[in-house]
Amino acid sequence: QKHQGPEQQSEKRRPLPRLRQNYSCLPVSSNASNGTSSSAPIASKFSSKRMTCCQLAISAILIGLGSFLLFGSLITHTVVVPNVVKSSIEDNSRLINGSILWKKWTVPDYRIRFNLFVYSMKNPDEFMNGAIPEVSGSGPYVFDKKLENRVVSAENGTVKYQRFLSYFFNEQESCQTCILGNRIWVPNMIYQKFVEAASTEGMKAAATTLLSQTAFLEVEVEELLFEGYKDPFLDKVCEIPFMNFVCEAILDVPERIGLFFEANNTASKMYEIDDGTRDPANLGKILKYDEEPLLDETWWSTEESLKIRGTDGSLFHPFLSKNEKLYEEVEYRGLKAYRYVVPPEVFDVTYPGNEGYCNPSDKQFFSSQNDSVGCLPKGLLEISKCQKSQPPITISLPNFLYAPSEVRESVKGLNGTDDIRDSIVVDIEPRVGAVLYARRVSQVNIEMWKGKNLTFPVNLKKMKSALIPVIILHETSEIDDDSLETIRSQLYETESIAYTSCNIMMIIGAIVLLLGFLFLAFSLGLFDSLLGRRPKRSDGLSPEPLPPYIPKGEPNGFHHNHAYIKCLRRYYFYVSRCKSLKGFRPDLTWRHPHEVEDELETYHLDEFDGFMKRLRKAERSISSLEEQYFPGVITFYPEDISEFFEKRWKRIKKSLVSAKNNICNCFKRSTPVYQ
Repeated sequence: QKHQGPEQQSEKRRPLPRLRQNYSCLPVSSNASNGTSSSAPIASKFSSKRMTCCQLAISAILIGLGSFLLFGSLITHTVVVPNVVKSSIEDNSRLINGSILWKKWTVPDYRIRFNLFVYSMKNPDEFMNGAIPEVSGSGPYVFDKKLENRVVSAENGTVKYQRFLSYFFNEQESCQTCILGNRIWVPNMIYQKFVEAASTEGMKAAATTLLSQTAFLEVEVEELLFEGYKDPFLDKVCEIPFMNFVCEAILDVPERIGLFFEANNTASKMYEIDDGTRDPANLGKILKYDEEPLLDETWWSTEESLKIRGTDGSLFHPFLSKNEKLYEEVEYRGLKAYRYVVPPEVFDVTYPGNEGYCNPSDKQFFSSQNDSVGCLPKGLLEISKCQKSQPPITISLPNFLYAPSEVRESVKGLNGTDDIRDSIVVDIEPRVGAVLYARRVSQVNIEMWKGKNLTFPVNLKKMKSALIPVIILHETSEIDDDSLETIRSQLYETESIAYTSCNIMMIIGAIVLLLGFLFLAFSLGLFDSLLGRRPKRSDGLSPEPLPPYIPKGEPNGFHHNHAYIKCLRRYYFYVSRCKSLKGFRPDLTWRHPHEVEDELETYHLDEFDGFMKRLRKAERSISSLEEQYFPGVITFYPEDISEFFEKRWKRIKKSLVSAKNNICNCFKRSTPVYQ
């Protein structure tokens, strides 16, 4: 109590001196007897203010770096890379002379296989007497197809070219019995042309020519396809008076007849397409065919049906949409593709918008034709008017796919329908618009019509009008290995590297950002309760007073009194929490109390009395607390003289007094010699 007076006086209105801003503790000189000390400053590890600023700075750097990596890579992943890819694809989606697309398009290296299944009429005589036609198929006859686009001009955003086709018979890939010299029975198209003429008013005399012909002919496969065959009766028929005029002017009968006659090693008519320089979405769009923006008006029956739409099948615009009648998403040799399938509505003239693709005719083949005036049932498309000499040909999908059962049952010998096998499909890489795989299938049928009331000189009333299948075509086209590898390496692999790098940077950014927040939370003491630590107050002191220590064990003197050692260790820990602690003796460097436990036991009681005196002196000193007792020197440097710090410093003083009292009580209870 006698020491309370000076303390109260110092606490009342004693002004706080403005101290130096260097808050490092001065090291104690090893020469303690001379009372000199070293002046070399050492940064304090226990300055809470500086540690907090440093921790906040580290947290800010980690959070900033993590945010930059995370959001920067996220933006790169979602915006930058897609835009760069899109721009690069659009730059390479222009049909310009010298570009990669130009080289690939003019001389494509696609593997094109032309597979033909040929059907021969088994019962021609029975059919003429009213039996259901029966056919037998053979094949495939395989042809390798080569394609070349020969450019005529390229200017003003358009390209004019002709398509040059060549077919080469591949005997090794064909069936063992498939040779071009095989003979088959097929309907005689010239015979049908004269039936049509004889059914027209004013040309009944053409019926007389039917006596000199047969309804079916036996020809070689090669003649039916590319070489063409010469009708054995045509010359005799056309020599008949009046028939010469019919053959040349009205029927326009060619010298040789073949389904692909003059289609091998020949050029097509002129195409004019958009080169995509103005708008990549218009790449390959046909602008004119045979120098005309519309088809020949004799081909179809409405102006809308004469409009030219789409491409020639070799070019598609980039960035195809799933809304463009997508059938399904597929994978072709590791590349994702959109598969487009020709829908059944294409072969249905009753479907809205398809009315113009029917050329009304008085030919009656099926009872279901009554559903539409003069048009064939769905699944069939009559194309005679868009062919040279207008042969009586109708096309359909193989085995009359999508046609009514009446049509499928009108011919014997065909296979069952298969939606996958018998459909027209094309697999396109959606972003670059490259055709990866395409399959074009069709069935060519020759019309066998019995005419109108033809009873003399030939009676055809017994015959049932029918569509006789002649060939089924399966044409497949696959992208070449070089083009496929170009797409894979320049698009997929490059894009994969970019996206993988972005993902790695996002992961690193997220980790760094998380570490920054964890470090910040750890610095603010938010994890103290989880780690079992006592939380710090804002002044850096323990929120609870130091409890009195009750020693255990037998007190056996100062040198072996562990209770006394624990008291001192508790004091040093408590004081170090307040500010800083330098050394235990003038001749010792800084060490934690538990490292010098043995040395603490060697001090004498008289040194403790000196410690107590200096501790009281520390309570009266506001600007600094320096003691040269047996542990060393403790120095406090207040950080500010503001009102806040003044209150804080008073709490520190109060804590020192409490520490002193606890140590005294602990020391007295545990040290008999002291008592």
